[in-house]
Amino acid sequence: MRFAFPIGLALAACGVAQAVLPADAVILPGPAADQLLHQCSRGVPTGYAGHWQPTAEDIAALEAALPVALAAAQPGDASLRGAPHGWRRQYGGFLRGGRRFVYGNFFPRDVGEGRSPDNDWHRAPVMVCDGGHAFFGAEYDVAARRFTRLDFNGFA
Repeated sequence: MRFAFPIGLALAACGVAQAVLPADAVILPGPAADQLLHQCSRGVPTGYAGHWQPTAEDIAALEAALPVALAAAQPGDASLRGAPHGWRRQYGGFLRGGRRFVYGNFFPRDVGEGRSPDNDWHRAPVMVCDGGHAFFGAEYDVAARRFTRLDFNGFA
């Protein structure tokens, strides 16, 4: 225990920083995260074989890669510029074929305001039918550091 403080100082001095989850993001625990894969107006990942708990570092890598992936998937869609900033997001880890994936559920910041404590976006998946491109899901392969699927809600 005597060396814990000096080691921490040494890591800080080397510029090693631990990722912190943004205020508009949450990593849902296994059973709640599993429910993210049940959406009503967009496709979702298939081949689910269990869950795992992503870290803030996994989420930071996903969010850093998201703007380029969205621009490629929806070229010219100005409403998606700046994502993930401006969106709330719920993340969950799932397994498929022995690989770890993160699924992100993205929705505008004002969605979920005033929800009852029993239906808090920090604890329960937000499901919105239709709503257009402002609501989307993203599947991210953690080891490959790339998106394998982007799905957008439909329009009513």
